[in-house]
Amino acid sequence: MRRGTLTLLLFIILLGAAAIYIDLPKTPGIHIPALGINNSLQAKLGLDLQGGVRALLVPDGTYDQNTLNQVMPAVRDNIESRVNGGLGVSEPSIRIITTNGSPAISVELPGFTGNQTEAVNSLLKTGKLEFWNTGPTPVALGSTFDPTQYTQYNPGGKPQFTGADLDSGQVSVGYDQAGRPLINFEMKGDAISRFGDFTAKNVGQFLTVTLDGTVIESASINSAITGPGQITGNFTTDEAQRVVTILKYGALPIPLKIASEETVGPTLGQDSIVKSLIAAVIGLGIVMLFMLLYYRLPGLLADIALLLYALVTLAVFKLIGVVLSLAGIAGFILSIGMAVDANVLIFERVKEELRAGRLLAAAIDIGWKRAWPSIRDSNISTLITCAVLYAFGSNFGASIIVGFATTLFLGVLISMFTAVVVTRTFLNLLVPTGVVSHPALFGLPPGSIATATAPLARRNSTV
Repeated sequence: MRRGTLTLLLFIILLGAAAIYIDLPKTPGIHIPALGINNSLQAKLGLDLQGGVRALLVPDGTYDQNTLNQVMPAVRDNIESRVNGGLGVSEPSIRIITTNGSPAISVELPGFTGNQTEAVNSLLKTGKLEFWNTGPTPVALGSTFDPTQYTQYNPGGKPQFTGADLDSGQVSVGYDQAGRPLINFEMKGDAISRFGDFTAKNVGQFLTVTLDGTVIESASINSAITGPGQITGNFTTDEAQRVVTILKYGALPIPLKIASEETVGPTLGQDSIVKSLIAAVIGLGIVMLFMLLYYRLPGLLADIALLLYALVTLAVFKLIGVVLSLAGIAGFILSIGMAVDANVLIFERVKEELRAGRLLAAAIDIGWKRAWPSIRDSNISTLITCAVLYAFGSNFGASIIVGFATTLFLGVLISMFTAVVVTRTFLNLLVPTGVVSHPALFGLPPGSIATATAPLARRNSTV
């Protein structure tokens, strides 16, 4: 047996076992707190399969193109952090797209069932938190704060502290003794001592907290605050959570406004998922049956590799969190048929070499080498097409095309691995078994294959 074949076989077995674990419907997931890994390994469905909210956010104001190109990635990351941290949506799609020649943020929240208007508006808040000294005068909650009225307490009309002084890791929702929601916070760095000195010097004065210019608390300073503090505005639990989410992930580099917003129903739903799975099983079965009938033993090996391909592909989708739309499922089903292309090319080349009188080991090597350029070029062409589709879908907000391109791209890469590594390893396992003495197992007529003991059997039979 060839060197390395058993090692590759062991790797393939371990890979298959890992894929089966990930693909289990009720898999416990992967949870390694020490490494910060917490993946539930659940399939993620897109808007067309489970419904949700879709919104298009554009810059609120006039900015030059260079500025937008620089800040929009940071805006996208901030929006994504807010969604993941505060809206409870496990598979959001937050992308930069081009609309009317300018970048915008496309937000898709599959499965979101909360208050749509409040959720989207919370994403628009710039998150500018400020602490003002308003002297002996409280300011009404919910009112718009006018700094010019309190310049005597705030030199230069500037706030005493801002959200940049907060320790984001210490911002959380809490409750007072009466069960009313409040916001816990703590300063960081030198702001801790500065906040302590400020509150100590202004006992009896009112500290007014504003978020994007709106007053969310105006309370009397009763004593020096040298540690954690609390914002006890008139919050509901949901409102407190939204404020905490904004404070945790910082301010937006530029303000945004809603260009469009809609609630998307599950237009396809569970019935389409079931039908897609049935189509996948039928397609996989037909391909496997053809390979088995036409290529016999190599076809059986290819079928095993094809099953491994399906398992590994689904596992990768769940592992990296690919959001599956119906178009994405279609891309996966298409890749099943494409997964056997390389096997067909390799098997036909191997059969040609066997007919030419080569031994099985040599036929596998030469057949694979001759088939590889065609395999490489055809798959690279498909990958380039996927890249073009992905770019088109990303730039023009066509999430359906993005889903199709993503699943097809991953499917093609994994199919190359199963054909080049898995199927070839299985063929190499046949070399020491003597099965080459049975041409029927390769779909060839008797006496058409040379062996070490009868290398000229086919040639002599025709003299």
